[in-house]
Amino acid sequence: MQADIQTLYDSPICTVHNFLCQCRECAVSEKEYQATFSMAYIRKGNFRFKVFRNDLDAYSGLFLLCKPGYEHQVAHVHDIPDQCTIFSFPGESTAGLMAHAAAFAWFFDNPDIQSILVKATPEMEFLHQRIFTLLQQSRYSRLWAEQLMTELFLLVLAAGNPQQPLPALNDKQKRNYLPVIEQVKEFINENYADDVTLPQLAALGNMSPFHFNRLFKQITAAAPYNYMLQVRLKQAHLQLCNTQLPVTDIAFSSGFNSLEHFSAAYKKQFGKSPSATRL
Repeated sequence: MQADIQTLYDSPICTVHNFLCQCRECAVSEKEYQATFSMAYIRKGNFRFKVFRNDLDAYSGLFLLCKPGYEHQVAHVHDIPDQCTIFSFPGESTAGLMAHAAAFAWFFDNPDIQSILVKATPEMEFLHQRIFTLLQQSRYSRLWAEQLMTELFLLVLAAGNPQQPLPALNDKQKRNYLPVIEQVKEFINENYADDVTLPQLAALGNMSPFHFNRLFKQITAAAPYNYMLQVRLKQAHLQLCNTQLPVTDIAFSSGFNSLEHFSAAYKKQFGKSPSATRL
């Protein structure tokens, strides 16, 4: 396995690595020992993750969670290099996460399960995008970065459901369509405040709006509008919790065109009104 591994962040909470595969042909890696608990968000690509008796089909838009103490191998599915953001946790930090991860007790407490895949929600992907972009900057607030990371980790660990199947994608879809969906999701996360149209998103992948709408929903489990709505609501939630900006300003800067629509959507998502979030 040939890879460029960059350390983006290092603290007692976690170490963040940017994993950039450099392989140009399908191969199976040598066995590697997993020394710490880790969460890897797969930004691009598709690979098989082999650990003990499990063979996981890992592709972009998924989190790969791995317990320490096991050897694994990685096998390329095709010649598109994968890219991952890997969050590795020391023992004390892992214990803290486990204390807040009741939904994942089935994973942590079962010695027969070493690794699992979790489908990322739009708000998880938005938080990852904010974190990844922040860590590329020469100067930033470590407190803000760690706050975003903590929120992301708890969201992932609250989503654990071993009965929930991942989207069924064949090799052709993963090779030809995943890169398009990756591009569209990145565009949404960077342009959520704009009045984006379905034809505009479909044009990014040279597809008809009808084909794109069906494909996007199949791969992400959310329609394009609902995906963007979740991103806008997460951005608004971050601003409500961490700034003193007026609610109206937050609504419009997050991409909503009416305060009424924002308030109704926010309450449906978070169970309380925007103003009540600050109480």
